[in-house]
Amino acid sequence: MQLLKRSRSVLALGCLALVAAIVVGCSQDAGAAQNERKQVVLLTVSQTCDYCAKHTDTFKAAMADAGIDLRVVVNEFNAAEQAQQVTQAISTEPDAIVVWPADSRAIIPSLVRIKRSGIPVVVTNSYPQTEDTSLWTAYTGPDDIANGRAAARALVGGFQAKGYGDSGNIVALVGPPGAPPTIDRLKGFEDELAKLAPGIKVVGSQPGNWDQTIATSASATLFTQTRGDDIKGMYSEADNMMAGALVAAKRQGIDPSKLVMVGHNCSIEGYTNIKAGSQYATVLQSPIEDADLAARAAENILAGQEVENVQYLDPRPVTESNINTCDQAVGK
Repeated sequence: MQLLKRSRSVLALGCLALVAAIVVGCSQDAGAAQNERKQVVLLTVSQTCDYCAKHTDTFKAAMADAGIDLRVVVNEFNAAEQAQQVTQAISTEPDAIVVWPADSRAIIPSLVRIKRSGIPVVVTNSYPQTEDTSLWTAYTGPDDIANGRAAARALVGGFQAKGYGDSGNIVALVGPPGAPPTIDRLKGFEDELAKLAPGIKVVGSQPGNWDQTIATSASATLFTQTRGDDIKGMYSEADNMMAGALVAAKRQGIDPSKLVMVGHNCSIEGYTNIKAGSQYATVLQSPIEDADLAARAAENILAGQEVENVQYLDPRPVTESNINTCDQAVGK
């Protein structure tokens, strides 16, 4: 009887040991699987900017679907802060870094540091002001010079539609000083305008910093400063800033329908105002397409695939006649 009891005890202990081994083995397998998940850091900009926030949300969803661990770090278009964030990101040794530059020139030393670290980097949305394309594995996003050119073509078309011919004065709302889209969109716009309609002149500009409230004040200043210049139109580097300009115009007794108003991004503000007839055109740049392009580049890099060094979105002018082109961008 004692022998039988001892045998049962040994068997029980053996079973417990087997269960423990299985549990430990499963835990180790789970830990190994977790460790095999790729790590990506997204260094991005202000989430009070609707476009920026949609870009981040779309990128997050893409990484989650791909089973990639993502850490998001945000700054308010502060180049010095972003440089520190890059240093911190490098120290964590992720499998890839995706960065939306806060400043097109200030980002270059940071890109040099990332390149030296050997970490692949995708630059998203804002093209750095350098000819050294070896500083990134892939750039994905808009060609903002092409965006500006498309806006100029739309504005010239608006002048013709309203019977203004090919001459007249306009004002411009631009983004944060130093930001790549601010620089490149205005350059593309003015260069194309000079070719197509040199009689149309930009007689004043103010930064609206991608913010509707700031753009309202900036537009009020523009309209006051140029009151005697017979303004026939406005170019805004973002539709949400144009919405602020429309508020400022109405407060000063200016009928927006008399102006050729051309914006960017086809955000919900531009979509609504074009349908209402208070904005003539926009240039479609979808934050969803922008983020998806960056996500696909990052996924391909992590999979060991070759990627194109520069991948541009296609700018598409949008007026009331083809407003449905913007449906996906505004969630319709």
